Amino acid sequence: MAATLSVSLAAAEFDLDLVELGEISPRPGTVISSDNFERFSYLFDPDFGKFIQGGFVHITVGQPVSFNPHPAFVFATKQYRGQPALTDNPGLLTNFVQGKPFPGRHDIKDPKAGTKVAWNMRYAYTGDNGKIPEMHWQLRDWRKEDPQFEMFTTARTMRFMYRHVREPIPYVKKNPQDAYGAFLLNVIDAGTYDGAQALVFANRDESRDINGWVWIPQLSRTQSLASFAREESMFGSDILPTDFLVFATRMVDMDWEYRGSTYMLLPFYRHDRVETANRKARKYDYWHADLHGRSGCFPKVNWQLREVLILEARTKDQSAPAARRILYIDKQTSVLSFWKIYKENEALWKFAISGYAHPNSHVMENNESGAPILTVYSTIDAQTNRCTTMQLLTVVNVNDVTTDDFDTSNIRSGGGRSFRRR
Repeated sequence: MAATLSVSLAAAEFDLDLVELGEISPRPGTVISSDNFERFSYLFDPDFGKFIQGGFVHITVGQPVSFNPHPAFVFATKQYRGQPALTDNPGLLTNFVQGKPFPGRHDIKDPKAGTKVAWNMRYAYTGDNGKIPEMHWQLRDWRKEDPQFEMFTTARTMRFMYRHVREPIPYVKKNPQDAYGAFLLNVIDAGTYDGAQALVFANRDESRDINGWVWIPQLSRTQSLASFAREESMFGSDILPTDFLVFATRMVDMDWEYRGSTYMLLPFYRHDRVETANRKARKYDYWHADLHGRSGCFPKVNWQLREVLILEARTKDQSAPAARRILYIDKQTSVLSFWKIYKENEALWKFAISGYAHPNSHVMENNESGAPILTVYSTIDAQTNRCTTMQLLTVVNVNDVTTDDFDTSNIRSGGGRSFRRR
């Protein structure tokens, strides 16, 4: 009986009641614009809703679809349910092996609920490794129609711990950085930034200082990430490093508060059911997600009704330019899709939007991966009337991403030493 209950709890954790969602969602294909916004305003963040109400963008409603995580992630959540625990060290979980650390409903009265939701977001399943062979950036002025500047980068990612699908499972033994994962960014075509690279390690113990390096070819030198101001924008864009594609600041840098759940329209969609851009991938049978609205600042994908958890993150550093964030986290996947960034004076500063395609609607390599696939991203600066958008081709659980890609011997610190290019 107990085993049956455990299996039931694990399945229910990731279930999506498509019938219920279909009953309360606007009809698929509905276009929400300034003409009918008042009817649907309750389905949007109130500040974002002003863009729709003001005629800067319209949103097309998609059919609700379940983003079921990989069965191995679901099984691990069941197997280790109740074991992970918070510790006196706020940057570290104890007894965490795999799966979702803190499944189940969260109580808004629980002072630890916000921290638990944040850890679930941190370890959401997005694949054991991945590559982004194409990442097209556009820097845009809100008052002009065409992008002011475009860049092209590539990236690779890997989990060293808490792995579920690709061997070795559950962790890589050779992990000298004691890192949960790593991210390698290669700048291919970006004007004066050409050739730059960034290698970032996500510490298992997030109370440790940020760990990573940046190769600057113009200076023929490598600098540690710790030497950079964390809230400086990336490559002259509107994107803060802590909000690059996901919210990736250290857990210990924030106070977390769970503010309950609601239903919202979020850019979760089927890629095979939207009108794509004219930009085709170079080596894949893939057309990138499109952008539209004022100056092309918004993802042109269908937005579907999702149950979301609302999380508030306040910085502990009183001097940080970004003082507070409101995060809307998809309950089924624990993936962050939409968030707002406030300055120290409580002024709304930026919106960040990540669009996720269902893996079975994307390139063949992602089929049945159980990972939401990041395809489009936008940061809108509400104070400077600018935005930075990205169109991405993301492929997960691939054969040609290995631990060697993140070997720190490729970056040699010290004055004048160069990065050994592959």
